[in-house]
Amino acid sequence: MGTFALEEIETAFAEYRRRGVEQHDWPGWADLFTEDATYVEHLLGTYHGRDAIKTWIVDCMEDFPSMSLWIEWWVIDDDGVFFYIWNNLPDPAGGDTRWAFPNVTYLHYAGDGLWDHEEDLYNPADANRVVGEWIKAGGTRELPRDDSLRGVDGHASDPREPVHPREEVEREFHVYRARGDAAVASGDWVTWAAQFTEDAKYNEHHYGRFDGRAEITEWITGVMQPFPEMEFPLQKVLIEGNRITALIPNRLPDPKGGDDHHDFLAAVILHYAGDGQWSYEEDVYNPDEAAAVVGRWLEAGGQLPDGFEVPGLT
Repeated sequence: MGTFALEEIETAFAEYRRRGVEQHDWPGWADLFTEDATYVEHLLGTYHGRDAIKTWIVDCMEDFPSMSLWIEWWVIDDDGVFFYIWNNLPDPAGGDTRWAFPNVTYLHYAGDGLWDHEEDLYNPADANRVVGEWIKAGGTRELPRDDSLRGVDGHASDPREPVHPREEVEREFHVYRARGDAAVASGDWVTWAAQFTEDAKYNEHHYGRFDGRAEITEWITGVMQPFPEMEFPLQKVLIEGNRITALIPNRLPDPKGGDDHHDFLAAVILHYAGDGQWSYEEDVYNPDEAAAVVGRWLEAGGQLPDGFEVPGLT
């Protein structure tokens, strides 16, 4: 249970959306953070304090006057907000070609209408590709932003009906995590994949999309093979209806047996389908951050199987 009433957080989040998403009033938006707030942008850096956040966001958004924003959905739970937001650029040709990429954000509420933590996660390759292609198509800073733009159709699935009791969803999430722990210990990721429905969708922002349990099984058994010791401690979980949103570090333990672990953060979105199964998972993280973490782990003595290479690792 959180400290603050749901209605208070909803009101604060509405003001957050009004100043940022709707008005693009970035100085006013930054004023909604506490003086000692922390903002973690998993590509551009970490900013400590309201003044640093304000300087960064004003400078950053000045580079993208044509970009509009739209929040597809959000979850409010346990003094936090997790939301899925689209970064949209107008079609230079004036048509309906879409130039957009999503990111996920976690906010922590501190009371009095203020936030003391924000965390943004996305794949920078998606952002660079979209912006680069948009510029090649004629996009410029002079194009007016189009606030009518929404998300990209077919990008993700919606949670299924009916909505299951929170107690069941929460219980099954812990079972999901226990299956992950068992797969790490045994190397049996086939059993882990069996908890997805036969027609489940898996959207992995680096490796791609997988359609159905069979594709999910084939992918997960391959990608986890070189990391039999990886751990997945839970940092934060928010639940609303059949949708679960969680912040889960992907952690490689100290090769020397000490406490110097190596981890990168991933945001995980899950849709519960009933009967202990899941119809959707989406993983959002910065693959460059992941490669850097694996690189540090290798330098500390970690080892990969012969012939295996980590994409992006130099």
